[in-house]
Amino acid sequence: LAPGSGREAFAALAPFLFGGAQAMGAVVLRHAVNRGKGAALKTGFAHIEAAHPGADVVCAGCDGQHRPADILAVARHVAADGVMVLGTRAFSGRVPLRSRVGNGFTRSVFLLATGRHLSDTQTGLRGYPTTMLPWLRGVRGERFEYELELLLRAGPAGHAVEEVEIETV
Repeated sequence: LAPGSGREAFAALAPFLFGGAQAMGAVVLRHAVNRGKGAALKTGFAHIEAAHPGADVVCAGCDGQHRPADILAVARHVAADGVMVLGTRAFSGRVPLRSRVGNGFTRSVFLLATGRHLSDTQTGLRGYPTTMLPWLRGVRGERFEYELELLLRAGPAGHAVEEVEIETV
């Protein structure tokens, strides 16, 4: 954890947040040690397949950037079209320069690598139809690279990726 990054605060609060969520009836899955975001997502996908067969999945970052209305819009789009859906931000208003530049860079590299344009390759709001869960678990990557790897491999694997514009928070 980098000092001053906000991660220290989150790490200190996580047991209380997740414990509270669990006390309210949420299923909280844990790894004994931090294995990375990709590994956590794969564990979640496997759990959904086993415990809720046929259910679509929407993943939303826990940093407060995604409004409930936007999460529901992504879920509705996945259910209606049966494809991977990205909640894409317009990057309007007061957006940190680092976020604008970083997303612009990865968007450009993605376009060069795949020939496909996506508005927001870094979004933490993504939806997946139940039919994709076995494929998602097989994509390589254990950390933050996993989500970009999904986007890079989706087209060649025959998976469409659609976008729903969401509010930039």
